[in-house]
Amino acid sequence: MKHRPKHILEYVLLVMAAGLIRVLPLRAGLALGWVAAAGMHYLGRFRKVEAHRRLRLVFGDRFSEKEIKHIAWISWRNLCFNAVEAIRFPKLTVDTVKKQPMAQQVPKLIQALEKEEAGYIFATIHMGNWDMAGVVGELMGLPIFSIARRQKNPLTDAYLNKARNAFNMEMIANDSKALKGIIRRIKDGKVLAILPDVRSRTDALKINFLNGKANLGAGVALFARQCNCPIYPAVVRRIGWTQHEAIVFDPIYPDPSLEKAVDWERMMQQMMDIFTAEIAKTPEQYFWYNKRWVLNPEK
Repeated sequence: MKHRPKHILEYVLLVMAAGLIRVLPLRAGLALGWVAAAGMHYLGRFRKVEAHRRLRLVFGDRFSEKEIKHIAWISWRNLCFNAVEAIRFPKLTVDTVKKQPMAQQVPKLIQALEKEEAGYIFATIHMGNWDMAGVVGELMGLPIFSIARRQKNPLTDAYLNKARNAFNMEMIANDSKALKGIIRRIKDGKVLAILPDVRSRTDALKINFLNGKANLGAGVALFARQCNCPIYPAVVRRIGWTQHEAIVFDPIYPDPSLEKAVDWERMMQQMMDIFTAEIAKTPEQYFWYNKRWVLNPEK
């Protein structure tokens, strides 16, 4: 298969940067990520204006212009920190992740699994280092799996998936065959980690989220109802540069007495209400730069 020159260049730069990041101490690697983030944000102005616009749209006049700029910068910096940490995932061990504040939530999640007849759904959003939550859970014994969205560059996509698969966490390709595999795994007692704050490309559920109407697929609720299992909403936050905390909320259960579509909407709205409230507490922890912005009309 021939690859586009742009894809080859991106891949080569990624491999070179990854090699350097893996040999550096964590804080030095994050410092390198900080420099890259600052260059893209302040010099390249990567989606900066759009991030500011989204923040004003969601929060109105709650924040001053200076605060808007600070929130947007920390959000972008955190994404670059996330990338550095993802490259270093193969270096993580059970002992290192147990030092993370988020590790305190894993025994609770394992105990919850023991109470269920099947598995359940762990739903989080693009907040803090969302990938770290899955890695910590898997290393500490949670039988977790997730859905991988393919990137446009097949070379970098394969490279990043290899880093994610450094552990036993299974990644399922997001294609037409995924549905049956997801349901089977949940019924077999596994935990689906999923990000529901992604705009559906087709007409879907209209859910109140971030002071607007989000067009969201019913996937999370559909899986919960199909498997008769709960949804555990959770948020992740970065503390300083290197620490991560997680909050796991009370489970949301399907209600078989309701009509299917009504129950989907009920579960999705209850879940997204939790996330809206948590984003409002620390908006800099949310990712405001997503090209597929959750409040944009479907395309």
